[in-house]
Amino acid sequence: MRWAVFFFLLGSLFGLLMRYALVGTLPESIDYKNILHAHSHAALLGWGYLLVSGAMVFFYIKEKARLKTYKTLLIITVIANIGMALSFPVQGYGLYSIIFSTLHLLVSYFFAFNLFRDLRKSEPGLDIQFVSWALIWMMISTIGLWAIAPIGSVLGKTHPLYHLSVQWFLHFQLNGWFVYGMLGILTFWLKQEKVFIQKANGKLFLFHLSLVLTFSSTVFTSTGWPVLYYFNLLGVILQAYVYLWILQPAFKFILINSPKNQNWIKRLILLGLISLSTKAFVQLLMIYGPALDVSHHIRNLVVGFIHLVLLGAITFGIGGIASKERILPNNAMAKIGWALLGLGFVISELLLFVEGGLNWTKLGSIPFYLDLIFYASAFFPIGLGMIFVSFWVEKTADLTVFCPILKPKSLIS
Repeated sequence: MRWAVFFFLLGSLFGLLMRYALVGTLPESIDYKNILHAHSHAALLGWGYLLVSGAMVFFYIKEKARLKTYKTLLIITVIANIGMALSFPVQGYGLYSIIFSTLHLLVSYFFAFNLFRDLRKSEPGLDIQFVSWALIWMMISTIGLWAIAPIGSVLGKTHPLYHLSVQWFLHFQLNGWFVYGMLGILTFWLKQEKVFIQKANGKLFLFHLSLVLTFSSTVFTSTGWPVLYYFNLLGVILQAYVYLWILQPAFKFILINSPKNQNWIKRLILLGLISLSTKAFVQLLMIYGPALDVSHHIRNLVVGFIHLVLLGAITFGIGGIASKERILPNNAMAKIGWALLGLGFVISELLLFVEGGLNWTKLGSIPFYLDLIFYASAFFPIGLGMIFVSFWVEKTADLTVFCPILKPKSLIS
């Protein structure tokens, strides 16, 4: 978990550097595209992968002998992420970055194989089904990565199939591996709290179907085939139905029935659930044909949607549960760090979607938009820095450890 937060912090610094490039001037030695690749890989394969896979290991693997296997896989994964963090800013997609990203890819297969085997020992339940399918979608997503090189060399990087290969990976990573992983961890936590979701009765199949059908929105924008619009329409309706089935008990528990202690952690989980619900709502808006088309071409909307899943649903949903279970820091410094992170996320998402909407409707732009989103993005490394440092702060400690001036005057001699 320390490594996960470290890579998130690193990814946020790369992201802030990208924002600065739009309001200031980067040195000529820094290539914007290379920083973009470093940012996305640190966020997806560093923070996202380690957070989801780490939470799965903490919650489901109890045998010390088996934990040694996962520790070995973790070490290799961290080495791969460090290699990508060092090579992508310098060379973009080059020999070393491809070697390290391929290493990460291969290790993820070993992780999936081992976790599949260990999950068989767990008590069957909806959470096990979600986690198992998360692993399946993670492996399916990598088909897009293996396809990129041959398509790029034979057909070129401008060919629609090249773009679809990248989108295949992103779609099944974000909406498959990450979302299914989050729902698995959420249902596991709810089960510990004696909150049980009704039996699936075919709803899980509908969820799989919605995941496959919603990929047609990307193909529709590339081909314009009308039938794909209706596939996506069915997919987003099924997705909303299944989300209602899963998330309604979670919202009810957090808002009404949960114990009244540690309200800040509940707010984190709630923000994750709201982000996931907003994702489904945004996809429902794509029922309007022109909105579906522009949603893939206006960068602010694309970035806002990706952040809604990775930064919103996954970060706060799993991050909140991990803090509740104390596999992430649960102290005063972490609390302030999460508050700053949440503030930066909410402000930046509002800016991205409002600016994207204004661009689409040709109604102008938010005044000082680039400056505002740069300052909003600054909350991320500040908050993450505090969460990272809080790993070394005792659970009972508070900020007076680092800032004695915060102590009441009567306690300061």
